[in-house]
Amino acid sequence: MQGEDVLGRLANATGVYRGRGDGPESGPFVARMAVSSAIRGRAVTLDYEATNDHNGLQHIEHTVLVAGEAGRLELHVACLELPGVVRFTQTKPGEFTAYEGPLVARILLLLPQPGAISYAWWWSRDESDPREQSRAELRRTG
Repeated sequence: MQGEDVLGRLANATGVYRGRGDGPESGPFVARMAVSSAIRGRAVTLDYEATNDHNGLQHIEHTVLVAGEAGRLELHVACLELPGVVRFTQTKPGEFTAYEGPLVARILLLLPQPGAISYAWWWSRDESDPREQSRAELRRTG
């Protein structure tokens, strides 16, 4: 199923997704993602937030998923941890990579089954390969 078009699948599966996440950088958290279709399914917005009991709101993100000029899918991500909007280009189904900025970052946006999203951030603070820092497993709730 993952080889199918992520954009088309999400455009047809809009709603609110909730779940839990964890990772070495984030620690345990509760996640919420609102998925909306725009421009007749040519774009999908992902409004994602992560909270925990210790820090409250620890991450907030507004992302737009679109097909780029060359036809490859792109995530355009705005969040406080990044310097402005950063473009992540799909390198494999569900895997988006950015080489801009001080560190190599990767986002995994996987749709393991209908009504489910797996959303993970990978990066490295040094020259080593990126590694998973946080992952949320979400189910559509509304």
